Amino acid sequence: SNVYSMSYNANEGSFLAGMAAASVSESGVIGFIGGMDESLVIQEFLWGYIQGAKYYNPDVKIVYNYVGAWNDPDTAKTQAMTQYNDAGADVIFACAGGSGNGVHNAAEEAQKFVIGVDSDQSLQYVDDKAIQEKFATSVIKEVGNAVYNVIGQYLDNGTLPFGEYEILGLSDGAVGIVEGDQLNGLLSDEGKAKLEEAKAGIIDGSIEVKSAIGKGQDEVKAFINENCQ
Repeated sequence: SNVYSMSYNANEGSFLAGMAAASVSESGVIGFIGGMDESLVIQEFLWGYIQGAKYYNPDVKIVYNYVGAWNDPDTAKTQAMTQYNDAGADVIFACAGGSGNGVHNAAEEAQKFVIGVDSDQSLQYVDDKAIQEKFATSVIKEVGNAVYNVIGQYLDNGTLPFGEYEILGLSDGAVGIVEGDQLNGLLSDEGKAKLEEAKAGIIDGSIEVKSAIGKGQDEVKAFINENCQ
């Protein structure tokens, strides 16, 4: 009863990433590589990614793999190269912990694009511009904003909703994607306009981003299999 907890609507940030991927893709095929199957945290990213990609282009094709480990970049790289070269994906969203580094390297080798997760992962490669330039964007959790806002809430009210669990999203400034020069250079004017339209819609509630959280695996997987290859 003396603990305040918060988490993040990762599906909302991933929705924007799916839109960006579908907009950047020239082949009409995009990919996703997750760390572990039946991990709701990872499935939540994929659910949002699917919805955003289909919102931008209902005909986009999505391929996906799970590495089966959080620190196996070699397997992740092999899966990514298969998605890039065999399936024709030209953008892959990597949500695989340390395994994701293999996807980052594959993007540079295949001369395709990758989307990072949780923070601006392009910053891992400030000394390797060849890889850094292959980051279209990253889905970010704005932990700093969330903590700052909670401190302000406590200072203003003298208390917090202790014993409760809040999930923060785009409207709270708690999730989003990196929208720097790299993404702006890749997006068309239509892509930029639709991205702004989607952000406004998610914030005002006119666009509902469905969540995998709280659903059983049968329902979660059925949605994924219905929309992916």
